[in-house]
Amino acid sequence: MAIMPHVHFMPAPAYKISKAAMNALTVQYALDYGKEGFSFMALCPGWLKTDLGGGDMADLTPEEGAKASLDILYKPNEETNGQMPKVFVKGWEDAKGPNVYDGTNVPW
Repeated sequence: MAIMPHVHFMPAPAYKISKAAMNALTVQYALDYGKEGFSFMALCPGWLKTDLGGGDMADLTPEEGAKASLDILYKPNEETNGQMPKVFVKGWEDAKGPNVYDGTNVPW
């Protein structure tokens, strides 16, 4: 939700609404099943250099996004349950603009 001012030029309301619904469902599942030992998160792998992601205009290679995502997925804990963590990619933690890969949670 916090990124909306940066992507207002993209007329894709259904896509944006689906992301908001995914965020709500992630939190709901975390509340419902966290006490049973399950962990739910909506992971943000970054803007990836794929055909769908904008090719070379994007920030990270698919390999960088996958490695950084696995680093988070292999360490689920109570702090990540119900959250949307961004990946951590060395060199991107202090980047200027909307794409910062510092391992913090995406503000909803």
